[in-house]
Amino acid sequence: MKLASILLAIAIITAPAGWYLANMLFFTTQKFADAGEVADLQEQLTALTIDFNNLQQQMVQLSERGASVETTTYSTAPEATDGLSDIFAQVVLIADRRNVNEGLTNSSSSYLTGIFGPPREDLSQECQPMTNPILKDMVVTRDVGPVRVTMLEPAIISLQQVFRNVQVFEPELYDRLSSAGSLCVRLIRGSETAVSTHAYGLSVDLNIDGQLDVLGDDRTQLGLTILAEFFNKEGWYWGAGFSREDSMHFQVSREKIETWRRLGQIPNGIAQ
Repeated sequence: MKLASILLAIAIITAPAGWYLANMLFFTTQKFADAGEVADLQEQLTALTIDFNNLQQQMVQLSERGASVETTTYSTAPEATDGLSDIFAQVVLIADRRNVNEGLTNSSSSYLTGIFGPPREDLSQECQPMTNPILKDMVVTRDVGPVRVTMLEPAIISLQQVFRNVQVFEPELYDRLSSAGSLCVRLIRGSETAVSTHAYGLSVDLNIDGQLDVLGDDRTQLGLTILAEFFNKEGWYWGAGFSREDSMHFQVSREKIETWRRLGQIPNGIAQ
């Protein structure tokens, strides 16, 4: 705005001199101006030169002031942030958690024992080797997506599909997944008789950035709620739906196991 005013002032100041010169050049019949006219013209040009120099100095000052303000503005601007850098690790309340496994059934301890028999005869709260001969032959260790697991081979094949889908649709989440364990031949924590699904190589515990979930607080990392949708579509049961919430736990559902039986993916010697 100030710059426009200065330019207008220059135009107003120089207009009379321009008109006078044009008049002298095009409308006078005299070949040469007399001495008085020349002196007047020189005086006007001197005054215009002084005014022009003053205006030029003001323009330089305004330009320097504008550059200083611009520099200050850029130096104080906040840096951009990526909201996804923290969102997956945020702990949130699990909404309607007892119904998160709609359409799927928990593969309970009694069901698994009836299908597979015990993974070993003497079980405790500590992880021990698998001794069931048929189950033992089905156990493999493999890198599956972002984690390395030891599980029954049909479970690993299914888990690979889960992670392929996660990598395609949620690549940022995929990169931050880690495992807290898979095969562990033991009883359910706190039980003296119930066998854990981990003992059969049918479960995996997952978390975000290596941060373990707090058992039984009805809360979980936001990334696990997103991950649970992928597991659900592949026929896995989420531990958030247990009576005692265990949201980092994902296990093969009863429906998935029955599908394996129909397809012959479980040896006939196991099925009853």
